[in-house]
Amino acid sequence: MQHSQCENGFSLIELMIVLAIVAILASVTIPSYTNYVYKSRRTDAIAALLQLQLAQEAWRARRGRYSTDLAGLGWPDGRLAGGNYRLRLQLTANGWLAVAEPQGPQAGDPCDRLAVDARGPVYGGPFGGRDCWNR
Repeated sequence: MQHSQCENGFSLIELMIVLAIVAILASVTIPSYTNYVYKSRRTDAIAALLQLQLAQEAWRARRGRYSTDLAGLGWPDGRLAGGNYRLRLQLTANGWLAVAEPQGPQAGDPCDRLAVDARGPVYGGPFGGRDCWNR
């Protein structure tokens, strides 16, 4: 008499193969996703810096000088929505410089700080390069 036995489930080898495939996929997709998140948050900072540039020019047109106060330009505490960047404004010999410094989870962004002045985006040195401003 033959006894036929049907086994249900997975073997240990099958389970290990599936786990290895999932680990490989995760190691490829997680860095891409992280870069995507950094870039989307960076876009918010770029938009804020360009708005600040327009606000500075409007302030200058009305008052004949640049503002030294972020609150007067629309950013009372210097923080952007989401808290991923903090704005800083300073007067320079050429006019003014606005810097967006990453905060919290955005601090790992390879582009680091972004800056704009009366002439437009500031590249290089302590600030991100041109590729950081590409959206």
